[in-house]
Amino acid sequence: MRKTIYFRVVLDHDKDVFRDIEISTDDTFLSLHDMIQEAFGFDNSQMASFYVSNEDWEKGQEITLMSVQDPEESGQPIWLMDEIKLNNIIFELGQKLIYVFDFMLMWCFYIDVIKVTDVEENVILPRITQSYGDAPDQYSKSGEISFDSNEIEPEIEDDTSEDELEELFRQMGDHDLN
Repeated sequence: MRKTIYFRVVLDHDKDVFRDIEISTDDTFLSLHDMIQEAFGFDNSQMASFYVSNEDWEKGQEITLMSVQDPEESGQPIWLMDEIKLNNIIFELGQKLIYVFDFMLMWCFYIDVIKVTDVEENVILPRITQSYGDAPDQYSKSGEISFDSNEIEPEIEDDTSEDELEELFRQMGDHDLN
């Protein structure tokens, strides 16, 4: 027998879209990351991080896919997904994690530990044990700010005469910018 953890992974606090994932306590956070990607049909092409959380869903210690900063600069140790085992962080039912995928689109998943149990050695893990609701397309969110240029009207001061504009341009030309 081996110990497993059941995680409920809820997409953006939307109770209508979640996945339950069963995974060995000896697996790393990288395995959980990969299972979340598979469970929601994402392509695993972007950066991601887990955050140890509390009852109020506040972000705590980060567990990142790869190190992008010097630990001396951040003042905190850098924990990598492929190095940290789940049983180093997960100790009891009800523990919470936040998982952020694609820092441009900011997919946010709220993760609860819903069960810890024993499983037979011949059970293939990790696995998705429940799938509820339709996951959105990974690229359905827009990370870009877009606007219709026809909606923006330039502000023009009508009381500026041509002579004043010419004087302004002449003065600007008199200055050495070097």
